[in-house]
Order: sequence, then C-alpha cells, then structure tokens
Amino acid sequence: MFDISKDSVWIKASDLIKEKYGKSLSYRSIKLMSTEATQIQKDLFYSNGDDLIIPLKAKNVNLGDVVVDRGSLLDFQQKAEVADLVKFLVEPKLYNIQLKKSEAYLNGTTRPSLTLVKEDTASLVELFNEEVPRRQTLSQIILLKSHIELTRNRVALKMHEMTERNLFVHLDDIIASLSSKEDISTLSDITIYIADIQALSASTLRLLQEYLENSTAEGPLFLVGSSLSMEAIESQDWPESLKKDLAGFYFDIDRVPLAQQTSEDILELLFFQLDTQMS
Repeated sequence: MFDISKDSVWIKASDLIKEKYGKSLSYRSIKLMSTEATQIQKDLFYSNGDDLIIPLKAKNVNLGDVVVDRGSLLDFQQKAEVADLVKFLVEPKLYNIQLKKSEAYLNGTTRPSLTLVKEDTASLVELFNEEVPRRQTLSQIILLKSHIELTRNRVALKMHEMTERNLFVHLDDIIASLSSKEDISTLSDITIYIADIQALSASTLRLLQEYLENSTAEGPLFLVGSSLSMEAIESQDWPESLKKDLAGFYFDIDRVPLAQQTSEDILELLFFQLDTQMS
C-alpha cells in the first residue's frame, strides 16, 4: 500500500509549509460530504473549525483533501499561498498515482497501488481510455519568466490544464529514467515542468536541446520556469539552438496584472493554436 506521507513530494510540501507558516499537513482520501462541504468543495480552500481544507481534484476526479492543522487562523493571503503550494506539488502527484492505478487495472495487473477515492475508479478508467483531442500549443517549449517561483508554478499548472494532457510531472522526478531524446519522445501525453532552468545540469540541457531539434506536436510539452530576462538568457553558456527555442515563446508574467496572469483568454492568445474549423 502506497503511503503518501512517505513520498518525497509530500515531504517537500510539508516541510515548506511548516517552515514558512508553522502549520502541519495531513491527507484524507474521503471527502467531507456534508451539504456545506458539497457546496464549497469547488473552492480553492475552505475552513472546517480551526482547520483549513484544500480539496484536490483533477479532470473531474476527486483526489481527497489536504488538511492544514489550524490553518484557518492564517490570513487570506497566507491561505491562498498554502493552497497554491499544495495544489502545485501534491495534486499532480496524487493524480499521477491514480492514473497508474487505472493503467494497472486496465492491463489486468496486480501491482500494489494507492486507492484514493473508490467511487472515482470507473471515471478514471473511462478517462484513461477516452481519446480526447488536445488543445495544441504553438510550441513544444514555453518559457515562463517571473521572479516569484510560486507565480511560475501557478501559470504552469493553468497552461497544463488548458492543454488537457493527462499528466503533469516535474523534470526532476523523471530525469533519472531519461537517457536519450527517444526516451523523451515516448512521453506523448504529459506536461514536463522545469521549475528553474538554471538548476539544470549541462548534460540535461544538452538532452533537452537534442530532443527539441526534432520534436513534434505528439511529444511532451515543456514548460520552463526562470527568473532571467531574455538578455540574461542570451548571455548564458547554453546551446544556441536551445536559447533560440526559449526566446520563441516567452511569457514575462510579472508584466501582467496579477488578476490576469492565469487568464485563459490571454494564455490562449499567446500560446495556443486557434481553432480554424468553420461552424
């Protein structure tokens, strides 16, 4: 049985929130089903007594709740920051676990896996089988520039949601299994997020360059975080073709008003192919 509390992503999220806000996290796979909870479970977070409840949901699949002990005592900005961290780090992890569980079910395997919310298994299997046309981005690599990491994270998650791809993974979590551009090309229905391109090793940068030189729309989408300006990127000792790719689709998030940074209208206009079908 998989224990989320022992997972590195959960530990990282818990440590960050404990260090910055002094609060502890716990996870429950069964949601509160009271009338009040049902009405507000679509919200980013809500209070239950002194605790802050962060509902987790991806593509209409309920993934349970994260409970922030005495989190309702935080101010609104702090609550929003905690919820953003949880949804950025923990929600994709749990969703990926559920998809793996569904894949194992479809393949008739008996691999041990985590059961999160039993009643959602059928919908996950249906989701896994369904061929859904994705919204195509104009490029397979998009640079998200902001001096605030959490801002980059929020925009990356929003763009992933808009693409309707199945998985959102951090490059750090899968790089050990990637040794060639062919390995990357097999990851067809996922978004790969790089939190800070400056943290990548030279060998990883070369691998990314080699893949992008022959990438297709069927491959993964790379969302690359950075705090560097385009001028600073040009001065980096990186492959020239990679710098050219990064310059092609570049979102200077900090220049957009906060309320508009995750606007679907703006992101669609900048980075998505327009639907050319006649109605």
